[in-house]
Amino acid sequence: MGMEFATGAMGALLPKLGMLLQEEYHLKKRVKQGIKDLKAELESMQTALVKVSNVPLDQLDPLVKIWANEVRELSYAIEDSLDSFMVQFQGLESTKPRVGFVGFIKCTRNKITEFKIRHKIANDIRDIESHVGKVKERYDRYKFHDIAADQATTTVVDPRLSAMYNKVSDLVGIDKPIYELMKSLFEGSDVPKRKLKTISIVGFGGLGKTTLAKALYDKLNKKFDCGVFVPVGQNPDIKKVFGDILHELGLQTYNVSSAMDVRQLINQLQKFLADKRYLIVIDDLWDVQTWGIIKYALVDGNLGSRVITTTRICEVAKKAGAVYNMKPLSDDDSKKLFSFRIFGDQGTSHNNQFTDVSDKILRKCGGVPLAVITIASLLVGKRREDWYKVYESIGFGNEDNEVIQNTRKILSFSYYDLPSRLKTCLLYLSVLPEDIWINKNTLIWRWVAEGFVPDKQEIGLFEQGERYFNDLINKSMIRWIEPCHRVNVVRCRVHDMILDLIRTLSSEVNFITLHDVEHRKTCLPSNSVRRLALHKRAFGHIPNMETGHLRSFNASMCRDSKMPPLSRFKVLRVLDLTECDFSGGISRLEHVGKLIQLRYLGLFGTPIAEIPREIGHELKFLQTLDVRETGLEELPPSVSELRKLLSLRASEGTRMLGEIGKLTSLEELRLFSVDKSPNFFIEMGKLTELRVLEIHFDEMKESMHKALVSSLCNLQKIQTLEMYCDSMDIEEWPGHDGWEDWTPAPYRLRELTLSGIFLPRRLSWFDSSCVPHLSYLLFAAQAVEHQDLRILGSLPSLRFLCISSVDNCTPYTVLTSDEFQSLRYLITNIEIKCVEGALPMLHQLVCSASIGREDVGLVPGSMPLLEKATYWLNCKNHNGEKVEEMEAAMRHAAGVHPNSPLLAIRRYNDQEASSKTNQEQVCRRMIIQSLKRVLHDGKDVLANDEEPDDGGAQKIMHTREETTVNKA
Repeated sequence: MGMEFATGAMGALLPKLGMLLQEEYHLKKRVKQGIKDLKAELESMQTALVKVSNVPLDQLDPLVKIWANEVRELSYAIEDSLDSFMVQFQGLESTKPRVGFVGFIKCTRNKITEFKIRHKIANDIRDIESHVGKVKERYDRYKFHDIAADQATTTVVDPRLSAMYNKVSDLVGIDKPIYELMKSLFEGSDVPKRKLKTISIVGFGGLGKTTLAKALYDKLNKKFDCGVFVPVGQNPDIKKVFGDILHELGLQTYNVSSAMDVRQLINQLQKFLADKRYLIVIDDLWDVQTWGIIKYALVDGNLGSRVITTTRICEVAKKAGAVYNMKPLSDDDSKKLFSFRIFGDQGTSHNNQFTDVSDKILRKCGGVPLAVITIASLLVGKRREDWYKVYESIGFGNEDNEVIQNTRKILSFSYYDLPSRLKTCLLYLSVLPEDIWINKNTLIWRWVAEGFVPDKQEIGLFEQGERYFNDLINKSMIRWIEPCHRVNVVRCRVHDMILDLIRTLSSEVNFITLHDVEHRKTCLPSNSVRRLALHKRAFGHIPNMETGHLRSFNASMCRDSKMPPLSRFKVLRVLDLTECDFSGGISRLEHVGKLIQLRYLGLFGTPIAEIPREIGHELKFLQTLDVRETGLEELPPSVSELRKLLSLRASEGTRMLGEIGKLTSLEELRLFSVDKSPNFFIEMGKLTELRVLEIHFDEMKESMHKALVSSLCNLQKIQTLEMYCDSMDIEEWPGHDGWEDWTPAPYRLRELTLSGIFLPRRLSWFDSSCVPHLSYLLFAAQAVEHQDLRILGSLPSLRFLCISSVDNCTPYTVLTSDEFQSLRYLITNIEIKCVEGALPMLHQLVCSASIGREDVGLVPGSMPLLEKATYWLNCKNHNGEKVEEMEAAMRHAAGVHPNSPLLAIRRYNDQEASSKTNQEQVCRRMIIQSLKRVLHDGKDVLANDEEPDDGGAQKIMHTREETTVNKA
């Protein structure tokens, strides 16, 4: 459906009308002709709606808005009618044939019912044609096709223009970015310095890209022969862009340049710039094609010229050259800007007057300069006691304030640049509470259930939704969160400014109805509600509304509320109850079986005693079932009958009773409590569509392991495999040789976790030729050789590596500068040495260290981005003085490191034990502790304050030392 915001249900409705024309529905010729005519008329309306959606709402004629909303509502009503017909008809088709007199009676009754259903759809089609005809008449009468295309004719001043004329003294927090950009622009040897270099500043609207680029331009411009700062913007006139450049360089007047074509303009620029050392800033790029044309004119005369671009789109930034990701303001800089905007030049004297509400406001702003300025503009002249009202008001204010309107306008540029399908997916985030981390998989499955993701033969629904998710990140509309310890848990966030914008737009077109009393936010545009979202409040407090047409019911963190009868939601597609505690009726989900259109049932964190025994026979269209953290003890056998189920997720304590092999549509399966017999793993081999598989078990016998490996050989689409043996006793961890019998499909596997399973060695296919896209790898092997690390280091996409060697507790390994180029997190019991340039992207490190090896640890020039490091220090045969000396040396290395990483040192000492076996047990426990913290406790391995559980071990935590480093 993909374009729901623009076209209502049209995207899904038109294919369904086409399906009705198929012979299996046995419709009369007259009814079929009516459907064809209706489909053609609705296609024309869909085109008009898409055209309307590309015009900002504040520029649309009110009559156009009324007509567009009327068409959207009509499309919903039509789809509801068609879905009802199809469900009833398919119910007849699925009835099993019967013999004898009873079978004859039932067959006759079905024929009569089938006749009634066809008669009803024929009448419905006539009624629909009548409604569509009236809507078309209004369209022709008021000539909407002219109005929709007639955008504002008056000249509108770009609200971003002020960023180019800020006084340097008014700018806050730009010193460090300017230093970093200058370093990137001019570092290197003399020869590269003379080559043309381009760097692109990227980030979403409001971060201050233009402000930073202008400040940098003003600082550097006099050092070049010539310079130009030219804004481009959306839908640029490329001739005007070149004309602006020529005019700024003093070459042509606008009249002369307008007479030239693009080729002549490029030639003139090339000729002029060929022998010049120039500095050019191309501000506000929106597409790769525009940049591709502009760069033709930027000749490289090996004179040290520099080009700076700014953009909101990551793909454009990468095409332009080196990428500088714009960062939010620090807490201190946010306070400075906030104070300056409220109190003027005396702002700094008010810094010590920051209160709880001030801190809350700045946390809400998230370090985004535009957000700080917008909120501050609301507070100017207000008493301190009134600041809470502003904080609790809707989004970034609903007052008639020019700064607020400019803020929304700046953000809306990005929104209206999106294709219709992405507009719909972005607006859907309105149903989610503020200030939460959004799980990527959960979001995509909800998009799928809502019908926003079209069904294409060449690509699966989830993978298509994943492309949409990545597109929104690429366009800086949502922010991807770098995971701290679980790379395969991909999350994102939406800044409050963008959330305010999309909630405003959603309310305007009745896309989402939001009730959030805690933040005094209520968007109730009409009684005809299609999607309802409740946040932290009771359902009974909502004004009366019609729920018969409700398609999506979303409740988050609602406590002590009475759930309305599910039987009222006749056309519900999505039912999501996240961390709710409803009183009365919800514990057993009465009447959920009546929601025959249901596609998504999400109950994460909501206590549920049981789900209906016949759920598999009732919810024939269910695609996602999420019962994690519900306390549910079992999934009834009928769950196996959910043949359209794509995602099944359950957590610890919930047993699967049905035959898993029947769920042949499954793409994602996450289970904790599985059958301990080989049958479960044998059945699993039938799930050939699986992309994600997560299984937890207490033990794995040889027969289970053989069945598992055999089934994995059938799963050719697997991308994420997570296997956990949850035994806390390390000696019970299974070790099997049969893993070499399984090789994943080439280029498919992205994440592999084998926790609590000992491999004899690194598997032969752990290399870049078979798994080049592997980003997450966790395993323990009996032995890990230096060559194994060299091979793993060649994996181009590897971001997380947790590896344990059992036989050799602290083998000495050197990591060179050409290995692990993308690695962010490394956890190992192997002792490593990093040469200069090694681990260039590493953020966190856990490894072993031995006393007396000063060259092991934070070597100058290695791990430049390191934030946290934990060293397990082997103190065997060394006295306290030696240990203290080693720790002092490690603290010094951390202190002089350019990134001042947080350092943790944990001692383990085996003085009382004399055998090698005991020493190995201590070492093995060491890595197990790190694994348990990462995998099961969900805590950061460097922030956990629990003591190691072996008696001879001690831990010393050292906090970050603030060290001033002269980077000049």
